[in-house]
Formats: sequence, C-alpha cells, structure tokens
Amino acid sequence: MKLRLVATMVLGVALLTGCSDSPKLAGSAVVVNGKVIPASAVSDRVDKVRSQIQITDPSLINEVPSLIQLNQRAVDHFVLDALLDEVVTREGIKVTERDVVAYRDEVFAQYAKETIEAQLAAQNAVPADDVDGFMYEILVQRALMEKLAPGADKQTRTQALFDYLTSLSHELDVELNPRFGKWDPSNLISTPGDQTLAVPLTVSKG
Repeated sequence: MKLRLVATMVLGVALLTGCSDSPKLAGSAVVVNGKVIPASAVSDRVDKVRSQIQITDPSLINEVPSLIQLNQRAVDHFVLDALLDEVVTREGIKVTERDVVAYRDEVFAQYAKETIEAQLAAQNAVPADDVDGFMYEILVQRALMEKLAPGADKQTRTQALFDYLTSLSHELDVELNPRFGKWDPSNLISTPGDQTLAVPLTVSKG
C-alpha cells in the first residue's frame, strides 16, 4: 500500500549544518516563502526515524533506506508541509483532529499499526510520533483534490493535485541549503546533496 499521494539519517549534525553561500540559508535546511526550516529540525526528524528503523522487525520493511534517502524524504516532508499550510489558508480547507483520528484508526484497523508505522518510517521518513501529522497531510490533499476536480476519477484528481502543488511550489520559491541538495518543483522532490550521507542503515535482528 502506498499512502503518499505526492512523489515525496544522520551521520552527525555537523555534516548537515555547514556553511552556505546564501546568508538566509545559514543554519537552515529549507526556506519556503520566507519560512525557515532549520537544519536541526531535519536532523532531529531523521534521527528519530533512524532509531525507529533500527528496532523495527525487519520483516515489516521492504527496503532499508540510506541516510541520504532519509534526509531527502525529511526535507520533502517539510517542504510539503509548508505548501499544504498555504493550501489550507488559500482554499479554506478544514481538517479536524477528529477527522485525523478517525482516518488513522481506519488505516490501522485495515493494515495493522506496526506495519503502517514501519512503512511510513522507511518509505516517508515519518517517525511514529508524527503519524497523525502524515494522516492530516493526506486528508488535506484529498480535500484539495475534491475541490479541484469534484467527482472526477482518481487519476484526474491526482493530476490536478500535482499540477496545483507544482505551480504553488514555483510561486513560493522553495530554496534548499546546498547541503541538502536542490528542490525540483516540477517533480515536488529534492535531489541529493552531500553524497557522504549515502550510507545504508542496519536493522537489528534481535
């Protein structure tokens, strides 16, 4: 099962907080529409995910991500989160805590909590304590799709969502610290930066 609708670990904090040619990027990972996401936020998220993966039952993880993959996915999360904040404001979308809990419980009931948490950690760099945040993002995207293409088939609605977020990504000027690579607004993903982080994780077997 693939929950993520949009094609969306740490060797040491020092590697991720290096200098940048741009003063506004110093100490940051991403700047979206003037909003700064510090490098420490990405490092903290990735560190949580790394620790979680290391104690997860290996049978629940199809592929163990490298450090650079987790860093990219964490960066992608923060960019998408900023884009969706703007979506909620512009489009007047409302997703309540009750909506999130109901959807999360439905997903857990269908696929099992442990399986979902393991897949989200490995595939999306979502730590267990932010599963609700991920579910919220899915619901916001669903609401936006319905607004953009009411009653349309899944492919049409998904394309409408992608086109909207791509345009918004261009408009809001997403800028990454070179340590974290570059932002590709046409595909809504970051591209690799520091290749020294491309080290596979190990999963505990007992």
